[in-house]
Amino acid sequence: MTQIKALLLLLLLPLSTFAKRPSSHPHDGVLGAHLPGLPEGVTLSKDDERDLNNGKAVMKQIPNPDPNVQGGSALCVQDISSPSSDVWSQILGFDKYVGKVPKLKECKVYETKDEEDGKTIKVCMKIGILPGYSYTCYYSHRLHRPLSSLTWSLDYSKYSDFDDVQGHWHLHPTSEKTTRVFYTADLKLRGKVPGPVMNFLGKKALKEATGWVKRESEKATKERDQAGAAYPDGALPQ
Repeated sequence: MTQIKALLLLLLLPLSTFAKRPSSHPHDGVLGAHLPGLPEGVTLSKDDERDLNNGKAVMKQIPNPDPNVQGGSALCVQDISSPSSDVWSQILGFDKYVGKVPKLKECKVYETKDEEDGKTIKVCMKIGILPGYSYTCYYSHRLHRPLSSLTWSLDYSKYSDFDDVQGHWHLHPTSEKTTRVFYTADLKLRGKVPGPVMNFLGKKALKEATGWVKRESEKATKERDQAGAAYPDGALPQ
């Protein structure tokens, strides 16, 4: 065997080793789940309201519901000049996420189930942040129609590259054609990752999320208004 062939075998060995993924996640969740509905403990100041009226996103901190635990979750609030039906269409349109969501390479719904008060939607997503740092995760979303909320976690029956995730979208119509969006997501990674990766997955990711939803929702609303089309009945798509 030549030295070149031996070197190629050594280079290929790690690839074949890491290609094997466990069939399920190593636990059933370590982060606290978000409750559907309007997030509690959030107060918006006059300056916050001014920024929201000017189209800016506002970052707040949600206190931990357990008084014995310090810290909490970061929350992003964004006003959108669209009816909530248009905003929900963007959030729930998982099959059209690629090209809208920053860094997202793949997105596929692999299971849906109608519930008495909503729906469960399971989605596989792959994001590529930096060369060598891509993450494939399986998410279980729960739509709560009466509370105008979408909460999610990992689908723990499948193995995901993130250690754990918990998230929450809540939409609050402020008029017939405007919506206030509340978005929060908690993330737990495995091991150490570069600073740029952490920056993208941290608070910046919250603003990126509400940013693309605002852009695409307002675009859809504008196109319908220009076409003179009627608004759909009901806030949530079926």
